[in-house]
This record gives sequence, structure tokens and C-alpha cells, in this order.
Amino acid sequence: MDASPVPSSAFRDALARFASGVTVVAAATDSGPVGFTATGFTSVSLSPPLVLVCIGRRASAHDAVVGAERFGVSVLSECQSWIAEQFARPRIDRFRHVPRIRAAVPLIDGASALLQCRRHALHEAGDHTILVGEVIEALVGAGPPLVHFARRYGAFVAESAPAAESAHPPDPSVTGIRQGRHP
Repeated sequence: MDASPVPSSAFRDALARFASGVTVVAAATDSGPVGFTATGFTSVSLSPPLVLVCIGRRASAHDAVVGAERFGVSVLSECQSWIAEQFARPRIDRFRHVPRIRAAVPLIDGASALLQCRRHALHEAGDHTILVGEVIEALVGAGPPLVHFARRYGAFVAESAPAAESAHPPDPSVTGIRQGRHP
């Protein structure tokens, strides 16, 4: 195997083939809420309940979110792609026209799941900071989640029959994801 680093374009193209949920991670500051769209999110532990999110160190929300003692994670629902797009844009009021619920941290109304977290640990990793949070409250909403795949948003679609019973193997590029264009 070649020891030279993989070209960033090839790395990004390969990772775009990994389907993931879409979250908005946000924190409250003295000057108002800050947040960003994140697909680099996952669970870490059940006991204690821990999650992690990866935040680019050059992201405008980095310092505020990483510096906050508490933060919120809103797992967006399939009808909230416009919110994902809005929170990915720089130099705008990302919370404009976004419905929120009353909570100690900014959380988006209508999300598939909502987590209130307390900062547990920070780790530097390349050009990102890994923020580990202890979940102190979890709420489950209604509706399926928004999915990000191949640089597009879409919706999860459950298979009608287990893959082992189908006559043809599923096409991994389309099974389970109904793609939509970015707004």
C-alpha cells in the first residue's frame, strides 16, 4: 500500500458514499444562539450516555459550541432539509424562521430526535475538534429522519421485505434512500 496521503478529492468522494443522518448542533451564547449542520455525529456509549460531533476548527460556530458547557443536537426530520441548508451557510442568521422549542440549549421543533448535552471531553483530530457530550435529556419526535448521501439530502425508505428474501440483491446506491435536490 502506498504510504502517501490519499488526495483530498478522492477522500471526500469516498466519504460521500456513506449515508448518515443530519443534525444541527447548537449552543446558547451571550450574543444569541449559534449552530451548524453536522453529519459527523454518532453515539459513543450507553453508560454513561455519550455522543460525539466533529467540528471543523475553521467553522464560524466552532469556538462558541466547543466553549459551551452545554449544547443541543437536533436530528433533523426528512422535511427539514431547508434547515440543514440554512445552517450550512456562512455569514447569515442561521436561526431566522427556524422554529425552536423552549429549552436550556437551542433545539429545533419538529426534529426526529432532540438531545441536550453537557460537554464531557474535547479531542483535537486533524483540522477538527471532536466534542464528546454526555446526554442529559433525550426526546424522540415523530417522523423519519433526513438522510445525507452523495452530497444530497433524502429520506429513509424501509425495504418491504428482508434482503435475503428478495429475488435480486439490492442496489446499494439507491436502496433505502429517496434522494432529493438541495433547495
